[in-house]
Amino acid sequence: MGKKVKVVFDTNVWLSIFMKKTLSEEFSKALNREIAVYITEAILKEISRVLTYPKMTQVLKLSGIKQKEILRAIVKNSIIVTSKLEVHMVEDDPEDNKILACAQFAGADFIVSGDKHLLALGKFKRTRILTPREFLDLISSG
Repeated sequence: MGKKVKVVFDTNVWLSIFMKKTLSEEFSKALNREIAVYITEAILKEISRVLTYPKMTQVLKLSGIKQKEILRAIVKNSIIVTSKLEVHMVEDDPEDNKILACAQFAGADFIVSGDKHLLALGKFKRTRILTPREFLDLISSG
């Protein structure tokens, strides 16, 4: 058994996993491999807040998925870390800095995001920043 790949998913990726069936299936397969997903309370709070947006509550209602089920699934599939690190790399969207702080604290190999501010960085310290598709392609290729 090899070393686990350490990953931090951005909020938009977590939401996409639960909202898009094909992406959900692909990430489900990836999570069953040697991957450790890290998250902080701050990221969980952000996900929880986004799930209360009117558009999201409508999508959840139509799909029959409850907010608590999503949060439980995220907690079940993640390692929650308590990071006191503060990062100030993304000025245009300071909320993105919590993703970078989590990755730095966890020593993550990858950040997976659809966020243009994070993707524009390409890399943060030793952590590569990839789109969900890039990450899934990389993981599936071994």
